[in-house]
Amino acid sequence: MPAVLASRLSGLESRFRIWTIASTMVPTMGALGLQLVTFALTARGLGVEQFGRYTALLAVVAVGVEAIGMGGADLLVRAVSRNKEAFGIYYGNMLLGIAVTLPVAVVAGTLVAAGILRVELALPFIALALFAEIGLARVSASTELAMVAHAQTARAGWVRVATVVARLVAALLFFIVWKRHALDEWIVCLSLQSVAMMAFYAWLGARLYGAPRWVLLGREMKSGFLFCANQGARAMQSNLDRMVLSRFADDYSLGVYGAASRILQLGLFPMQVMTRIFYPKFFQHGANGMAASRAYALRVAPALFGAGVLSGAMVACAALLAPHVLGRDFAGSVEVTAGLALSLPFIALQYPAADALTGAGRQGIRAVIYGVAAVGFGFVLVAGVWLKGVPGLIGAFVFAQFLLAAILWGAAFRCKDVPDAMAPANTIYVDEGK
Repeated sequence: MPAVLASRLSGLESRFRIWTIASTMVPTMGALGLQLVTFALTARGLGVEQFGRYTALLAVVAVGVEAIGMGGADLLVRAVSRNKEAFGIYYGNMLLGIAVTLPVAVVAGTLVAAGILRVELALPFIALALFAEIGLARVSASTELAMVAHAQTARAGWVRVATVVARLVAALLFFIVWKRHALDEWIVCLSLQSVAMMAFYAWLGARLYGAPRWVLLGREMKSGFLFCANQGARAMQSNLDRMVLSRFADDYSLGVYGAASRILQLGLFPMQVMTRIFYPKFFQHGANGMAASRAYALRVAPALFGAGVLSGAMVACAALLAPHVLGRDFAGSVEVTAGLALSLPFIALQYPAADALTGAGRQGIRAVIYGVAAVGFGFVLVAGVWLKGVPGLIGAFVFAQFLLAAILWGAAFRCKDVPDAMAPANTIYVDEGK
């Protein structure tokens, strides 16, 4: 009997990476708990109206994070998952890509926040907040992906813990020890913390896996742009709800909705952890064509869908604590969070279908889908707000996530292999002369 049980457990690990997921979840769940504490401190410390302005900035940040770096982190995962010797040149390419594109994202984001979203904050503080939040999020996520590329997903989870702990310490000092509550002063505090963490992560990657080789891989620009476009469009689609609401609602309503949205984002982490474990495998299966990549997506989809259902239930339950943890001003976020939680199973189903396209070298199709979805998503959300306000926005958000999942799976089954499409995905540069 023990031998049979061991065999079955081994089969589950081989198919769904059960133990790998469990070991990765330990630091991730710890990070979620700490992040919830940090979120509560920030919301209570700033108050509902200032937190509403901060929410609008964070929506811009979420898009900017994926729009910078020229896809360098994804290129690194693709390369290193197939050839570990490629790390140095792809790591240097990734860091240079971040350095070149971060200022552009800050300028563009500042114009959007001040001009379109009408965030009531001085321009220098908007720019400083975007620089700090976008830069740290991009560098920390890229460091995690460097570890994922080396099949060290548990270690990657501890990077997230370190990021959350550093922000928690900053929040404790600012709101509790120093008893400060102004949004502009908080932005200065978090910018100092972010710069220190960015420098630390850049050093950590080099210390663990090798020094970067400072060169931009011009021949990889097209693939990198497609990766970047994919993630940027997805981030736009995922954050348009707060952008739309910031344009059509007051700071109080945005603060309540922003709190609900932050709670919902906590439910995304388990799925994101699982996706990062599966992600390198899609490139390995995808090297054999679209059918092999799609077959792997079908294998992992049930586990991701189950995680989405469980996360949705947990988020809905956690919402009941919002008035007690965040304060009575945030009581309206309970129903909003419960409604948004219905979208999590549909979001979970989007990951394997989208990664199947990318793994097989069809990231161009994926980019088109997310680009069109981002535009269509905006119209759906605006219509929802106009018809029924916040409840209409919630319904539109859930429907749009379901529709996107259906479109991605339809594309995964409809796409065929194109002779030249696989060449870029299988070309790995390990030195400047190649």
